[in-house]
Amino acid sequence: MNLLSLYEAVNEIISRLDFSRLYPHFNKYRYALYNHNEICLDGKIMPYDQRFLANTSILYEGDYIAIWNIEPEQQASLDVDLLAYGIVHEMFHCFQQEQCEDRFPDDLKLLVCPSDPAYYAAKYQENQYLIDAFSGCKIESLVQFSEIRNARLTGCGGLTEELKAETIEGVAEYVGLKALKVINEEKYRKITLDYVDKLQNDLDLLFDTRRISYYTGTLFCLTLEMLGLPVRNEFHGLPVYRQNIPFPAFPALRHKAPFSSEAAAPDTALLTELTRRFQGLTERRQSILSTHMAQSAYVKYPACICGYDPMNMFRVENLLYCSHFVFLQNGAETIKKDGPILLMLKGDSDREIAGYYELSQ
Repeated sequence: MNLLSLYEAVNEIISRLDFSRLYPHFNKYRYALYNHNEICLDGKIMPYDQRFLANTSILYEGDYIAIWNIEPEQQASLDVDLLAYGIVHEMFHCFQQEQCEDRFPDDLKLLVCPSDPAYYAAKYQENQYLIDAFSGCKIESLVQFSEIRNARLTGCGGLTEELKAETIEGVAEYVGLKALKVINEEKYRKITLDYVDKLQNDLDLLFDTRRISYYTGTLFCLTLEMLGLPVRNEFHGLPVYRQNIPFPAFPALRHKAPFSSEAAAPDTALLTELTRRFQGLTERRQSILSTHMAQSAYVKYPACICGYDPMNMFRVENLLYCSHFVFLQNGAETIKKDGPILLMLKGDSDREIAGYYELSQ
């Protein structure tokens, strides 16, 4: 299918949804499908516009719209049901913006990874309780999840950015999946099972705070709903996790033994494996940086990072690698640098750079 045909197919699916049943006061937003040559917006084809980048929501001519990148080689194999649910996810980002959402995470701070394997072991354990709560509809497991999480968050200074990432992406994905459940319940089931599998078996995912928040935030909200609990999400309040704990008292919890941090201590095998994987990740990243620097010229360019692709970048100490693109602002000048590009951060800053390594032509 071409872009127009895809747009019309998606529109037919989305038009059947009752958005207010997915989330209170939520409504349909304008959306666009695009590639590097053209854009289909409101059922009309127009030339590509550089403001259209990634899958997200943007402010376009006074309106927030959802956008989705579909290159020509992808068009023939796309699942239109899944595309429609992805568009609903991005529409919810439009809704967040219109509600003056103020809990967006600082993506550049999220790139700073703790190096302690015990931190990731605790995160893994809490996720297993979340899975059990979701799969078995168990309030006891959800409480155990929250108790391990609270201990981890307290020990690491609250980790506000992680909870904000769950709030923005997890809630949007939760709403998108609710739409998919209406569109095709079997495809909804497969995706949620895939999220469970990722949290159970993909240990490397623990090191990607932003990406994992899609899965943990989604399952947390779905579990609350399955248990008959309200999903509290005031746009100007605490992160969604903080708004939903402590949980209401349930009869099944009255005789629950008090939480023991010793009982939640990770086993040695898990710590060893996480240590090995973190070291391997660090070595792979350092190899990418070394190769890039060897093939590059350094350009001194004091600037501030003002645009980026958060899913395709990583940081090692004061070096920030962007595989897709980055926007840099220097005074009144804003430039776009296509990736791969390596930025040298200034001092302890997460956003200011001294210059960049650009691949030699």
